[in-house]
Formats: sequence, C-alpha cells, structure tokens
Amino acid sequence: MTDETQETEKKEEDTSNSPPSQDSSVNPPEHHGAVKEKVFYREVIKSCWTHEPWLYFKVVVKSNEEMGDYIALHGLVPQNELPVHLRYKIPENEIWIRKNVFDNIERRRSILAHEYAELDLMITHGIPYKEAHAKAEFIEHLYYPSDPNLK
Repeated sequence: MTDETQETEKKEEDTSNSPPSQDSSVNPPEHHGAVKEKVFYREVIKSCWTHEPWLYFKVVVKSNEEMGDYIALHGLVPQNELPVHLRYKIPENEIWIRKNVFDNIERRRSILAHEYAELDLMITHGIPYKEAHAKAEFIEHLYYPSDPNLK
C-alpha cells in the first residue's frame, strides 16, 4: 500500500473511533432548520404570560361593548379581519375574550382551545389565518361539541 492510502485509512479509522460530534452546526440533521424555527416560536410563545397554564398567551377579558359581536380575538388576526375600532390595538401576545364568554368556564375552554389551535397552526405550520380558523373550528367542535347529545 502507498503512504497516501495508509493515511486515508488512518483518517477514516480515527473518525469511526471518535464519538459523534455534539455540535449540530457541523452535521445538521435534514430538517434542522424547521425544527429550530419551531423551537424558536415555541419559546417566543412561552415567554408570554397567561391565565391558562397550557396556553402561552396573555388572556385579556374585555367588556361585551368593546368586543361587540366578536367572542375572542388575538393579535395575529389580520388587521383587515378586525373591526375598525380594534385594528392595531391587540398586541401579538394577547387573546382578547368577551367577559360573558370568559365567565362561563365550559365556553371559555372551548373558545380558548379554538384560539390556541388557530395560533398553533399559524405559528408552527405557517398556515394563513382563514385556513387556520376553519381547522380550529373543527378542533373546537370535536372536543367541545355544542350539542350535549354529541358527547
């Protein structure tokens, strides 16, 4: 064998005997970017305070007059979907919920499950608001059916 072949074999042997690298930047996994992005958004959400332990957004109870016909809104709803008097007022880390809905615990759970599912789909999956809203309604009615006979 030549010296060059022996050196190559020695390098291969050295790398096979060494423990795998712990630095993911050296050998990133196939979906490293997507996972890293999801972790980032999850941490952003967790950094926000809330009334519900599983929901990482601040839940703000608003008067029935201020909310009008809307049961709940969050800061990621596109501004053109909001009533004019609420545009640019809801912070991105807040969910505003109407007082009469918040006071009813079953209704509150249902609505917050909807909002959380909607936010999760928008943030972690990049789904547009309208599509996320439709899927969140399905999830809401699946876990919190409005008809007691459906349970």
